[in-house]
Amino acid sequence: MNNVCLCIGNYAKNPFYIKFSDISLYSVEELCYYFMERVHLLDDSIVSADLVNWIRHECGLTELADELDVYVRKRVSVAAFVSTIFERTGMYDSSTVKQIDRILKEQSSLTITEKYKKRAEYLYQQGRFRQALAIYSELVEYIPSRDSAGRALLYYNMASIYAMDFAYKQAADLYYEAYLLHPDRQTRCAYILANKKALTDYAYGAFKRENPNWEEDFLQVEQMCAQTDEKWLASRERKLVTELAELKESGQMEMYRQQSQTLIRQLKKDYKRQTKN
Repeated sequence: MNNVCLCIGNYAKNPFYIKFSDISLYSVEELCYYFMERVHLLDDSIVSADLVNWIRHECGLTELADELDVYVRKRVSVAAFVSTIFERTGMYDSSTVKQIDRILKEQSSLTITEKYKKRAEYLYQQGRFRQALAIYSELVEYIPSRDSAGRALLYYNMASIYAMDFAYKQAADLYYEAYLLHPDRQTRCAYILANKKALTDYAYGAFKRENPNWEEDFLQVEQMCAQTDEKWLASRERKLVTELAELKESGQMEMYRQQSQTLIRQLKKDYKRQTKN
């Protein structure tokens, strides 16, 4: 059985919204959990009067808010601010608090570029691709040319986002930039696949003839496409599209409209989540 944590303060009527992570928090314990799970993303923006006011008025933790208010005015470090919240809430033992404090102090020495790379990687992993792309596009200007591996990874991730948006020409161009900087097979195959999707059959045939040394890679891409087709045929999404088509063809228009609208609402929700600033 897990240890029981005795909560303190009130359950907020109005949540504290963290825009970057698109998360609403309703208690100081949820705030602590957020800090723990995303410690590598915390920066000076979390040391804010808005958060202190929320802790004071929504959570009812006046003494903690008074202490944190001084921290905000003195512009103390993120490590001191977060560690104080951990200590006053008692969510974690002293060894855990010390570990988090150490991580935050180490992070304070990161450059702006390194911090934004972490943010972009987080957004990418969360499926919020357009926000990640916006940061990646800016980072290109700041990563030094001598950092070939870093720039290659940046171009590769940007290319993957364009590919997911069916912008295969832009994806192919960026995969090629990544390949020139770091020529590995994964990037080469991604470049081939993007061209397969972007080019006409004739142009793709010419592309294959121009790169005779990549014969095994072209074969691997064909196998990947065949496997993807098989997965699509067996997928839930394909079944749903087929069912909608059958409803329409059979004249069950009311059921067709209801299910179509449900699908459209979900797609809109996913799109908004990806594009929210």
